[in-house]
Order: sequence, then structure tokens, then C-alpha cells
Amino acid sequence: MSDLMSKVMSAKEAVQRFIPPGTHIAFGGFTILRRPMAIAREIVRQRVGNLYLTMNGGTLCEEMLAGAGLVKWLESTYLGLEGGMPVAYGMRKAIEEGEIELLEDYTNWSFALRTIAGRYGLPFMPCLGDIGSDLVTYDVFGKAGLRGKNDQGEWIHPGIPPHKYSMMDDPFDGWGLRPHKFRTGEDTCGNRTNVYRKGKVTSVKYTGKPGVKVALVPPILPEVCVVHAQRVALDGTVRFEGLIGPDIDQSLCGRILIVECERICSPEELRHCPEKNQIAAHAVHAIVEAPFGCYPSAVPNYYDYDYSWFKNYVKEVNHKSKDEVKAYWLETVGSTKDEWDYLLGVVGMDKLFSLRTDPVYHYNPTIERFK
Repeated sequence: MSDLMSKVMSAKEAVQRFIPPGTHIAFGGFTILRRPMAIAREIVRQRVGNLYLTMNGGTLCEEMLAGAGLVKWLESTYLGLEGGMPVAYGMRKAIEEGEIELLEDYTNWSFALRTIAGRYGLPFMPCLGDIGSDLVTYDVFGKAGLRGKNDQGEWIHPGIPPHKYSMMDDPFDGWGLRPHKFRTGEDTCGNRTNVYRKGKVTSVKYTGKPGVKVALVPPILPEVCVVHAQRVALDGTVRFEGLIGPDIDQSLCGRILIVECERICSPEELRHCPEKNQIAAHAVHAIVEAPFGCYPSAVPNYYDYDYSWFKNYVKEVNHKSKDEVKAYWLETVGSTKDEWDYLLGVVGMDKLFSLRTDPVYHYNPTIERFK
């Protein structure tokens, strides 16, 4: 049993052991779904600063950390605070006032491809979606001198690739692009926008040669990944439920994986329907049992998101000065002793239980939704 318990620890211990100042950290979850807030809140309690955050979609964890003044660099795809407002103003002010020094941007799709490359140890993944946008040429980390190697032949920063993108001519001349013209007839693919089928491609942009272009994106390689799952076995086997988003691929990109969960269970429990388990035990370094750890975001089959929290934050906090936003986070989160102190003392059990999902629907059909 002692070996099984070796990965189980509190949020406080996980942050102390694995997230020192300056850590390159990737938070899981997507928009208002399964954001690992328990670890993020513990980072605020311990005032771990100068963080380099990598994230895909939604900014709940990042809004809090930026609001508390703990973020130095950010690699992102979208800076809206979920559906409640189009802009995460805490992050916006931190960027505008230079507290967040650098912001590098990708699309949701190119970010997802980078996590696939990171998961499988691939040098890159091909991407078409970003071609033609200014993301290909707008290179913040490059302008800051953070790409490539130093005089000793080491990477200037191990989490920053030597190029944001690399452009090449498709060596298969667009043969694999859909729709495809099969010998027996036209492809039934829903895509009808493949201009490469209409004639010879003459564009020489990016490579200087006419033909089909492909953007190569590098893997994401953070020092620490943090995700939240519904159940984790004592040995570290992870089972997500509901929409997964980038969590599986991103979890397997980094050096250290911290998994929050609603409940720790026995390995025998997850051996039932083993095909539903997504992350093997050996990939997990820390297991943190954190019921309601994603609040105010949602965990499918457990609890829904708290719309009232988002509405209040937008109305009462988010548009205030940077110092007032920081004071809010340091008071409501930073002054609490631990997760239970926050959940019971700040949120309240009545609120938490009102968000519990209905097993018939797998969400809570009674709560107020974004308008």
C-alpha cells in the first residue's frame, strides 16, 4: 500500500515539489470545462511568480494567476474569459502594462497539433490552418532573442523552440488534400474549397517556389502539465469523462504531470472497462484529490459551472484597476489556508451542492446559463 500511496499528495506539497518560480507550466481543461483550479489556487497561496504559461482555450486559471501578478510569459490561443465576456481584462491589463512581458499566439488547431507532436515525441506536425495569417510572421519570442541556442550550444530556453513555424513545399504536391478525385468518382468529403484541384498552384509565398505550402509546428514541451480528472487510481491511472479537449495529448508532453481529481479510487475499480482509461499510471508524478477543485468551472457528471461567479467577477472585479484585481485574488484565494478553507469559507457548501449534476442529463439543467 505504501508504494501505491507514493504519488498521492496535497496541492500544497505538489506545488512545493514541482512548481518553483519561473516554471513553464501548461494547464489543462478547455473554456469552462475541467480547469484545474485547485493547483492554480495553491500557486496563488504560495505566491509562485515569474511563470511561463502555455494554454489552449479559455483563461480561468491564467486570469487568476495574471491577476495575482504571477505571470511573466504567456503562450496562448485565446484570451477570452469563457462565455461570460469576450476579453479577460485581468490578463489584458497585465499585458498592456508590461507585467506579462511576452505573449506568443497560436490558433487552437496549431496548438492541438503541437500537443500531438509533444505526446508522441515527434519533431513537428504539419499544419495548414495558420497559413496566410500574420501568426506565421509575428514572432514575439524570436524578437526577444529566446529562440535557438546560446554560445554553449544549449537551448536558450528548453520550452521555446528554435522557430515558431517552418514553411515548406508539400513534397506530395497536394495529393493528400480533401476532396480527392478517386478513380471511381468524386470524393464525398464535405469540403468543397480545395482550390488546388482547380489548376496549377502558382503562389511562391514563403518558400520562393510555386506549389502547395505546409506549415510545420514544433512540439509543446512544458516542464509541468496540470490536469483535472474525475477519477484517478492510487497507482496513477487516469480516467476522464465527457469532453476531453487537449488534456490527453497535453498531459503527455511535459516532464512532470500533476493530476487533480474528484476522487481517488482503487486500481481494481478502473480495471473495469479499461478501454475508458486514457493515461497510464507511469506517466503521472502527483495525484491530488481535490473535490470541487475545478470550481467555478465544470466537471462533467459531477458539477456544473457557477454562472453567478462569472457574472459577479465581470461586474464587480474584472474591470477595476490592476491593483484592485490583484487585491481581490490575494484576499479571496491567497489568504485561505487550503482548498477546503476556500471552498467552505469563501464559496460555501450550499453553493457547491447547488451545482451538482443531474445523473439523467450529466449536467445541471436548473442553473442559469450564459446569455
